[in-house]
Amino acid sequence: MLKKNIMMIKKGKQRAVLFADVSGSSALYKTNGNSEAKAIISHLLNQVQKITVEHKGRVVKTIGDEVMVCFSSGQDSIETAIAIQQNFTASYTQHHLTVSIGLSFGEVLIEKGDLFGETVNDAAYLTKLAKGSQILFSESLLDELTIDQKAKAREFDWVTLKGANESSPIFRLYWQQDSELHNETRYLSTDMVLEQITNQILTLKCEKQEIIIEPNMTPFMIGRNVSSCKLVLDDSQISREHCHINYNRGKFVLVDHSTNGCYLKPVNGLEFYLRREEFPLLEDSCLSLGVPSHKSTNHLIYINYLNTASTD
Repeated sequence: MLKKNIMMIKKGKQRAVLFADVSGSSALYKTNGNSEAKAIISHLLNQVQKITVEHKGRVVKTIGDEVMVCFSSGQDSIETAIAIQQNFTASYTQHHLTVSIGLSFGEVLIEKGDLFGETVNDAAYLTKLAKGSQILFSESLLDELTIDQKAKAREFDWVTLKGANESSPIFRLYWQQDSELHNETRYLSTDMVLEQITNQILTLKCEKQEIIIEPNMTPFMIGRNVSSCKLVLDDSQISREHCHINYNRGKFVLVDHSTNGCYLKPVNGLEFYLRREEFPLLEDSCLSLGVPSHKSTNHLIYINYLNTASTD
């Protein structure tokens, strides 16, 4: 029997998997009544299925207020996610409903039309992380996207996906108009040309350590984990992988993914707090992990920024 079941599972299929999860339905049932609320939710799910088919996808199943779909193309999956959010905003916001979307790409197991495996688990996990109206996706899907699609995304966080031993970056796709996103730092593919060529260097000084960081040395992880961090600091308020310095779109960026956050004080400004956020490092600064700088006696990190623009 076991051998027969194994034969029924098709292996080696590369698929993009998308979950769309509707939030707010419980309140809808209370305010609108069972019949009307059920009709609204049913219409919404039917629209998701229609959009999926229009973008060459297949509806795998619905689970309560959640829909699982798959695509042969990662690019089609992203376009579907955008279309779902746009349709949702136009038709359902008056009902105080939101939809969260998570996507991943990779090998899946197919059995009787259903999908199983790591890719499915990753997409489901990212859907739970996403807030209403957000689209989150894995690094594996990033490699499948066009340059234009990558330009609408930015690194969102570093997380340990279900079953993984190490954290990996996840990305958020910004599907609104650019005018709504002028304050966001977006991911830029290496295939895209920077507007100007610069030679940028960061110097980190902490206790007796002095480390020089160039763009090709990023991401540069800071935290307690000796196996993954390049600057290791051991203190109770510091997470295992507290933050990292990345190089995106011609600038160094501090990205926090810790429990207690980061306190950053530019040399010409006031100290401010970052948690699950990122901020460009464009001037000399003092960085404290987990506590304000005046409470940190041993682990202050002094960041010296040097930027020499090319005149060639």
